[in-house]
Amino acid sequence: MNKNQLKMMHYGTTIDKVMKDTEAQQEVLSPLFEALRSAIDAGTEQAFDAETYTETKTAFTAGTAVYASLSDKLAALAAPARLMGNHVLLKNTYADFVAGCQAMTASLGDAPADLDVAAFNSAEAAQDEATDKLMKYLQRISALV
Repeated sequence: MNKNQLKMMHYGTTIDKVMKDTEAQQEVLSPLFEALRSAIDAGTEQAFDAETYTETKTAFTAGTAVYASLSDKLAALAAPARLMGNHVLLKNTYADFVAGCQAMTASLGDAPADLDVAAFNSAEAAQDEATDKLMKYLQRISALV
């Protein structure tokens, strides 16, 4: 393999690993999110179990740190020349996703009564928008590889 082929292979492998690690983290956090989302939708977030709430906040904090680390990997990754534009869009959008995760974690106060529902909903919308864009940029990159 020549140097460009090796760079493309390394790039593809790293992108694949980052996305798989992201999905694995989402699988851990999703049940916690869904429980909290259900309570918010039902208007019962004030009565959410305090211990579960604390576990959720701790897991969200740890998960956001994992996402931030993955974002750093994307930022440090050298993209092949023909993927540079899409890579910049991908890494910036992943950073937006991380910011949404940080905002969601910040919306969780110390207790269920301290939950900022408006900030939580806004953060969820930001994450959803970033996720949609991530999928678009990943498809573009896949088509060029």
